Amino acid sequence: MSTATTVQGSAQSRPTGLPNIRALIGVAAVLLGTTTSLLNSRLTDIGLADIRGALGVGMDEASWLTTAYVVAEVAAIPSAVWLRSILSPARGVMIGALIFTIASMLAPFSPNLQTLISIQAIRGLSAGILMPMAYAVIMRHLPQHLRLYGLSLYALASSLTPNLAASIEGWVITHLSWEYLFWINIIPGSLTLLAGAYGLANDPIKFLRFRRHDGFGLLALSFGLAALVTALDQGNRLDWLGSGLIVGLLASALFFLSIYLIHALRHPDPVVSPRLLARRNIGFSLFLMFAMRIGLMTSAYLLPQYLIRIQGYRALESGTMFWVSALPQIVLTPFVAWLAYKMDPRSLTAFGLMLFGAGVLMLSDLTHLWTSDQILPSLFVQSIAAPFTAIPLMVLITEDISVREIPWIASLVHIVRTVGTAIGLAAVSTFTRMQEQVHSNLLGLHLERGAADVQGRIDRTAAMLEAHNSDPTTVTAQATAMLARTVQREAFVLAYSDMFVMIGLAIALAALATLFMRRPSLPGKFL
Repeated sequence: MSTATTVQGSAQSRPTGLPNIRALIGVAAVLLGTTTSLLNSRLTDIGLADIRGALGVGMDEASWLTTAYVVAEVAAIPSAVWLRSILSPARGVMIGALIFTIASMLAPFSPNLQTLISIQAIRGLSAGILMPMAYAVIMRHLPQHLRLYGLSLYALASSLTPNLAASIEGWVITHLSWEYLFWINIIPGSLTLLAGAYGLANDPIKFLRFRRHDGFGLLALSFGLAALVTALDQGNRLDWLGSGLIVGLLASALFFLSIYLIHALRHPDPVVSPRLLARRNIGFSLFLMFAMRIGLMTSAYLLPQYLIRIQGYRALESGTMFWVSALPQIVLTPFVAWLAYKMDPRSLTAFGLMLFGAGVLMLSDLTHLWTSDQILPSLFVQSIAAPFTAIPLMVLITEDISVREIPWIASLVHIVRTVGTAIGLAAVSTFTRMQEQVHSNLLGLHLERGAADVQGRIDRTAAMLEAHNSDPTTVTAQATAMLARTVQREAFVLAYSDMFVMIGLAIALAALATLFMRRPSLPGKFL
């Protein structure tokens, strides 16, 4: 009997009663650490503005703070597989939590930007080690009938954090200071470390696996992912193929990822097996996770921008809307986990995707008059749809693997999440910028200098401004500038609307992928 079969048989024969309290504490610790790491994956413009002011640097230089974190995070994911196989998931969790906590404590003391970028990379590295461990810990420490509920919380953390991160940053900046963007992680990081040490079982260290490890594959995959995410994160700022750096990074990513693919298909025990993608349920589920990630990032990125840029909201005000809209998702998560045992997960996934797409399409009629009151219904629909997609997809993936493949799946899920986030943000920011320019030009075609209606608008605005300034030249210039700002405002609103239409339709149509998936049997091997 093979080792994998033996382990699988052990997993299946595990008692199905309630887990002991230590195991629950250990699983809760990992979920807390995962949520904390996800919340830190993006320093938004809100936090970056204060950090730039404290360090005296510009926006371009400060943008590398976010890039350093997400690049190190995705580059560390292959290493997490290696650490898990040698040290055990428990030690991996504790190592990741310890490094993350210490780095978060030291970050505000950075004397310059270069030091802070280095610490951000260390924080990202530790997050990349910690997060893939959560899947393995849930699968090992929870009895079979509770694993899906654990995985549903795992999925909840991933889908909620993009929307909540900006509002948390806004609250910290408003009520505390930028240093606490890092220091607030000390308490959850310490709790993850201590609770993980108490509740998670430690296996003996397997030193012999050092010799059998796929070091070449680890480096090739890490370099390829790092180059790809760096290019995606900085591409819009550096004008994509107009930048030699971006071209070089994309070429490097293509080279290293191609080398890894060829190597992994030949290696008997690769870091992450690409063969898993050939299985219908796994390949299509990861594709749908990727599509949903782009949808989540569209709302998380564009809606705060709209409220701040167009409506003049403060960051904290725009963030409150996301907290309110998150309530349906939190309430529905355990219900959908229960429902996944009663209904075909493919049907639940298709329903969730179509509902999420419809929620995004509700924003297609966006105008400059919309406030959070008009946006909230769309967010509520998206919040209801998210668990109907994320949780059944975890079922479809998990019931198509063996015990030996659990770390590979954990890594693939986090690679899809990280790369999907980077692609989503890059696509949304680039498309919005390009569409704003297109709409500005199209609107400008209707504003010919000297035209009666254009001049009439300028004259009416100038007449209102004359009460504050008697110089006709200055007043006319101000009135013209106000008209230009109005054109730019409408161009942005039209660009946002275009993006919502495109993403909403794409996600709704992605539901067709469920037609090519097979139905898993529940209860099954793991769930």
